[in-house]
Parts: sequence; C-alpha cells; structure tokens
Amino acid sequence: MNQMRSLTCARCGAAFECGSMTGTCWCAAEDFRLPMPPAASTEDCLCADCLRKAAREQGALSTTIR
Repeated sequence: MNQMRSLTCARCGAAFECGSMTGTCWCAAEDFRLPMPPAASTEDCLCADCLRKAAREQGALSTTIR
C-alpha cells in the first residue's frame, strides 16, 4: 500500500511528510540531488529547509533559493 510517511527531520526536528513510498515526494522536484544517508546511519530524510541548507553547504545549490 502506497502512503505518505510522517517524519521528523533528522537535523532540526521539524515534522514533515515524505512521499518516497508513493513515488511523489516533494524532494524529487528539487534542482539538486544529495546522497541518501548510509543504511547503517540513524539519520533519515531532511525537511525542505535542512535539505536546501545541506545542498548549499555541499555546493549543490546556489545561495539564493526559491
């Protein structure tokens, strides 16, 4: 059964929804791709703000965001 996952951001603790199980997650629409955490990691998905911040830190996103 495909459904949204309710998650807590691994970095800031914000609640958000992940559609990776449905194939329609908001992160797929972003202009950049970052690697997923290693399988042994306790870190899960990031909220939109933290994902964009991580992309900027890795040079994958310009300093201006939408």
